[in-house]
Amino acid sequence: MIKLAVEIDQDNTKVQFDEQRKIMIYRDLKEAPTLKNDVILVYFKGREALAVDYGQKIDKNTLKAADNLVTISVPWDIEAKDLAQQMLDVWQNNALKTTGLFEMQKIAANHFPVAAKYQKELFEILATFGYENEKVKKKPAKAQHRWNKKVSEIPFYIDYNDSTGEVVWQKRNEMVLKAGAKLKQEMPLNKDGSVGFSARLTEKLRADYADKISDFTTTEDIILKSVNEVGIFLYYAGTNGWLVLKDKDGKTIDEYTVVK
Repeated sequence: MIKLAVEIDQDNTKVQFDEQRKIMIYRDLKEAPTLKNDVILVYFKGREALAVDYGQKIDKNTLKAADNLVTISVPWDIEAKDLAQQMLDVWQNNALKTTGLFEMQKIAANHFPVAAKYQKELFEILATFGYENEKVKKKPAKAQHRWNKKVSEIPFYIDYNDSTGEVVWQKRNEMVLKAGAKLKQEMPLNKDGSVGFSARLTEKLRADYADKISDFTTTEDIILKSVNEVGIFLYYAGTNGWLVLKDKDGKTIDEYTVVK
């Protein structure tokens, strides 16, 4: 646990976590702050570290390109150059394009544990204030699918993971699972043997339609709300249902309805 004392005003944030260790976040960079002691200087562009340095000298060109400046006090038992190097190494190893405004050097083996410990604490604190310590991978955009009149006339078939069935997407929020569909019988469990979220959803959904199921086979048509719900009902989900439902020629419902 790291205990912090935080003071926030209009332009700056002060974070104190013991007598020797302090972080200052400068948001107003119209004028460079005056530094009286050697500190770690981190120039942030957005939420990623643009550059790191140490000492009392602020690089004016880098400051112009930055959105925030963060200064970090250096305890007596850590060399400033070691801490700056350790922070730079971790950022670069985490795919950030941070540059070092100092001569690179290898951290001595006997200095590394202390520098690495402080760096880890600092990164936890910086992350708490919204600064990234590794490259954030953009999540691929989720595919969008659109119902249309043509697709409502096409029967799609399921033959996956011990389940089979025929589905017609008759309206935007109505998918008719035809009578005679075979439900997967064996419930998948988590690695620790517990029942997962998808399995619980499946059991609840099947309980809702228990009067239309006999011996894991549907005895009447059942209206479900989505491709996802069909997958939950039939085979406990666990895969992309848009690629499971196929027409008589093997063309997926995704190919018919994905928005490009």
